Amino acid sequence: MSLLIKLKHEAQEVGLVTLYFFFCFSVMLTLKKLLLADYQVDVQVVSLAAVSALIIAKVVVILDHTAAGNRFDTRQPLWVAALYKTLVYLGIAFMVFFLEKVFHAYRETGLLNQAVSEVWAHKDWNLMLMKLLCVGLTFLAYHVYAGLDQRLGEGTLRRGIFERPQPTHGPGCEG
Repeated sequence: MSLLIKLKHEAQEVGLVTLYFFFCFSVMLTLKKLLLADYQVDVQVVSLAAVSALIIAKVVVILDHTAAGNRFDTRQPLWVAALYKTLVYLGIAFMVFFLEKVFHAYRETGLLNQAVSEVWAHKDWNLMLMKLLCVGLTFLAYHVYAGLDQRLGEGTLRRGIFERPQPTHGPGCEG
């Protein structure tokens, strides 16, 4: 497989997932920006949503190809598989973002233990819970959609949502 074909496949696989998460994170961050506007707190929406969407999309695509990501896809009802994936992916996303904050703190302090302690001690639990709830709902919607699409036949649900219905000519139809 040539490099161009691999890149095209990667762009298609990660691109749509990234667009979905970018849209969801943009809505969440815009709400945050609107809520904080009364307190004259400025929040960067687009860049944070884009970076977060790229990171989460890549994590989701990788996890979708692992045993942990598809353990219940064929053996359980859709809601069980979607809920399981949501909880697993949410835990991993929390770890990824926590490690990112530790990395930034480590660059400032130079000591790993101090960086971890600093990040953990300065955690706003209410804000973290809000983020986990929002990201969890985003994951749940993604997994329900992906599970339905897989069970109906790949692309069937997307075509049903985004394409115009085909005109039918039969009894009761004009034309």
